[in-house]
Amino acid sequence: MDKRDIQEIVRNEVIKSVIDSQGFIIAGNWKMNKTKHEVISFLDEIKDHDFGSKNTIIIAPPSPYLYLFEDKLRYSQVLYGVQNLFPKETGAFTGEVSYVVAKDFGAKYAILGHSERRTLFSECDLLISKKVRICIQNQIQPILCIGENLEQRKSGDYKRYLTNQIKEGLIRISGSEIKEVIIAYEPIWAIGTGETATPLQVEETHMFIRSYLVKEYGTEIGKEIPLLYGGSVKTSNIKELALAQSVSGFLIGGASLEASAIIEMNSILSNK
Repeated sequence: MDKRDIQEIVRNEVIKSVIDSQGFIIAGNWKMNKTKHEVISFLDEIKDHDFGSKNTIIIAPPSPYLYLFEDKLRYSQVLYGVQNLFPKETGAFTGEVSYVVAKDFGAKYAILGHSERRTLFSECDLLISKKVRICIQNQIQPILCIGENLEQRKSGDYKRYLTNQIKEGLIRISGSEIKEVIIAYEPIWAIGTGETATPLQVEETHMFIRSYLVKEYGTEIGKEIPLLYGGSVKTSNIKELALAQSVSGFLIGGASLEASAIIEMNSILSNK
């Protein structure tokens, strides 16, 4: 047995130890994809699958398909949420989805402040903070997205940018409420580009975010807030990314569109 064989054995033991000791969040963001028949096929494939109790599986479909999720996943382990919502109960807000509608269809989560909402639809931190607040008030768990673009990453200014997104996004909640928030770090330069931050880059950034949360909100709360990584996550790299410290799970785009991929990722993160 040479040195390379020994290193591989040690590496596999480290991977097994990390994955065995931690439950992960696997959250799928479908964005503007799938037809009704494709959704039905997906749900029929996963609704009776035994995902075990270790990991949390969440899917955020386009809102028109929430009724199918409510119907098909009634007795399933899989949870679901919305990709966005508006911070009002009712009103003249054409095209928006209210928290009332989300709850009415059984949604437990809401993705807020995704980079595509920020850049394509000009959502600001003020609006996002209102969405976080309305979720907390109505027992919908917010997944607050943060992330820097390539220019900010290269300039070295990304840490200030990330902490400002967190601070402004959480400005309307306080105390124990903050424990109800999930934060998803998604470097904009790695979303849908095929580029993925290296495990070392992910770990460095997540550890920085974790340190900021502990400093800002105290050790007890700061250590408990789940930190997801998003950015071209797929079955081929999820195991390596799971080894990065302070990674609580993943916000997954394109790879979450296939039921087989969700099942495989859960299996990988369960050591099955």
